[in-house]
Amino acid sequence: MTASRNYTVKDQVTINAGKERVWEILTRTAFIKKWDDVPETFHDEKLTSGSVLRWEGYATMTVVVFEEYKQLTFDLFLPKVPLERDQYQVYYAYGLTENNSRTILNFEIGDFGTLPDPENYYDATLTFVGNAKNIIKELAENL
Repeated sequence: MTASRNYTVKDQVTINAGKERVWEILTRTAFIKKWDDVPETFHDEKLTSGSVLRWEGYATMTVVVFEEYKQLTFDLFLPKVPLERDQYQVYYAYGLTENNSRTILNFEIGDFGTLPDPENYYDATLTFVGNAKNIIKELAENL
């Protein structure tokens, strides 16, 4: 894993499965629950463009890029952060490329640099990505 000075976490994992299978792990709610938190109020079977995951009073993530089998990007809104919404942009981006029946899953999450105490967000994201990439790989390779 690497980080730029702007508090963006970047990582990748090579998965021995096709991009269609990895995409299912990234977008089907039943699979997402195995590698990330899903709010109790989210009842859709799959993510789509514009899907909103809302943890009341804590965070809202909206799917802003949904290029099937290629790119899934969420915009993160944090209502408790003492900044106007246009003063920060934090994205969770997942990119897929396929090579010889294997999929490279790229993670790019941040930039936390404009948030108060960016180190905490950055460190928590390092832990999240470290865990999530291994679970996603395991799920996709053993479906």
